[in-house]
Amino acid sequence: MAEDEFLVALLLEQDLQSAGYEVAGPFTRLPEAVAAAERESLDLALLDMNMNGQMAYPVADCFLARGTPLLLLSGYGAMDLPERLRGVPRVSKPYDRATLLREIERLLAQQRAAPASPDRN
Repeated sequence: MAEDEFLVALLLEQDLQSAGYEVAGPFTRLPEAVAAAERESLDLALLDMNMNGQMAYPVADCFLARGTPLLLLSGYGAMDLPERLRGVPRVSKPYDRATLLREIERLLAQQRAAPASPDRN
């Protein structure tokens, strides 16, 4: 999970753990989020698009290149994102816990149903 706002990250972590998910992070700065995207083997990545005033496009690009399912957490609308990220699933901030968990489960179910990819780390 990459989220720069401490209280939001704390709430996200708590919501995810109470739903039974193991959480890597939170990664609160863009450089550490990029490093995590390059090295961590994750079932799903949650990404805040604006991290301390920097757009997290390199993090999103890395997860997508590795085949890691990605869920954007953002106050930005799809049309505010680069075209390559407009089709990435997104939950608006402030997020609704039920909506977030439903979207996570949908993405994980898609991942489980997909054939194994040799590129997936």
